[in-house]
Amino acid sequence: MTSLEAALRRIDADLTRAHAPFALVGGLGVSVRTEPRFTRDADLAVALATDAEAEALIHRLRGDGYGIDAIVEQEAAARLATVRLRLSSEPYAPVVDLLFASSGIEAEIVAGAEPLELLPGLEMGVARTGHLIALKVLSRDDARRPQDLVDLRALLRVASPAELDRARQSLALIVARKYHRGRDLTAELNRLFLPAE
Repeated sequence: MTSLEAALRRIDADLTRAHAPFALVGGLGVSVRTEPRFTRDADLAVALATDAEAEALIHRLRGDGYGIDAIVEQEAAARLATVRLRLSSEPYAPVVDLLFASSGIEAEIVAGAEPLELLPGLEMGVARTGHLIALKVLSRDDARRPQDLVDLRALLRVASPAELDRARQSLALIVARKYHRGRDLTAELNRLFLPAE
């Protein structure tokens, strides 16, 4: 078992025990929906309504032996956005990012997640393709995060019309809830359908 597999099994058990609803997103979520790719971290959308609930969960996870590598605030919404957890002090140990209010649609992502067997004996909710597209459009930064564009293209190749609708609706929610970082996310998605320059 790889260290990432062990990390997935552990965080799944710990979040389930804490009754914290979650879904796999990020590179691993994209890998499940498209083609497998290398990543050494796991990103999980966690559906908790308040920062107090998120902070209580983080306190519990620290008690379970997780280290906190980083905490990111979502300034526009004044919410705890993301917490990066480390399961080991080893330099290349996998990390787990818990996304509480990074996009503003965490509750919808978790509610719509599809339970899939990721590994033998490990079933986890995986974000729908449309939700993954919306998250990748939001996080895309071609200079600092070139993998996002690669992931977006892979997701668009497998997205059904219903999932493209889900992506557009999700982007509209992100904007309505003011998590869009001042960007026109729908226009950014639409540009992906234009011929390459």
